[in-house]
Amino acid sequence: MGANKFTGILAIIVIAGTISLAVVHDSVNRKVKDFAITIDNKTDASTWLATPESLFDGNENMKLKPLLGPMSGAVALHYQGSSQMLAVNIEYWKDGVKTNISSGMGTTFQGKNNQGNYQYDGDFVYSFQDRHDPSGTVYSELVYAFISESGYASTAVRVDKPAGLNIIGEMRLQQKEKVPLDESTIVWGLQGTDKQQMLSYSSIAETLQSVQWAMVVRVGFNANKYLTRNVN
Repeated sequence: MGANKFTGILAIIVIAGTISLAVVHDSVNRKVKDFAITIDNKTDASTWLATPESLFDGNENMKLKPLLGPMSGAVALHYQGSSQMLAVNIEYWKDGVKTNISSGMGTTFQGKNNQGNYQYDGDFVYSFQDRHDPSGTVYSELVYAFISESGYASTAVRVDKPAGLNIIGEMRLQQKEKVPLDESTIVWGLQGTDKQQMLSYSSIAETLQSVQWAMVVRVGFNANKYLTRNVN
C-alpha cells in the first residue's frame, strides 16, 4: 500500500469523534511488529488477507506514539473479489458469550485488478485511550480508520466498559490470517476482568470463549452476512 498511515492518523487525532475523508499521497515501507511474518499479499481466488504490521516505521514516526497511546496498532488488509464494501461489526461479549452486536463504520472502494475484480490494499489502524468529557467524567474511546492509497475514513467509538474491572488488556491479531472471501475475522479486541488475573490464548477467537468481558472489532468484505455470523 502506498498510503502513509501517519498522515491519516495525525488527522484522525485532530478530528476524533467525526468521520472524515482525505486523499493521502505519501509512501510507506511496511514492516511487521514483533512477528516473523513475510507480507507477500498473495491470496488464492477464495481468500483475503489480514496481517498484523507495525504502526511505527522506525524512529521517523515515533514522535506520534505519545499521541496514540500504548494500545494502538495496525492490520494490513488485502482483498480481491466481487464486493466493493469493507464492513465492520462491533461485538460485546460476557462470560464467553456474545451479548451485543452493532454495525460500525466501514468503507467502500472502486479499484479493480486486471481480472476485473474489486481490489482493496489498505490498513486498519486504531488507538484506544481513556478521555475526559467537559464535566471531568472519564470514558474510553476507540478511534479507528481504514487507510489506502485513495484516502482514508475514520471514526471514534465510545466503549462501554462495565464498572469494577481490575484489569483490562488488548487482544491483537497475532499472525497473518487467510480468510474465505465470504467470511470475516476479528482484527482487534479489548478484554477485562474483576479478578486478579486474566487469560489470553493464541487467537482472539479462542480467548473470547473464556473472557469475563470483551469488545472486539470484526471486519470483512461481505456486509450482508456479518450481523448474524458466529465467531470462527
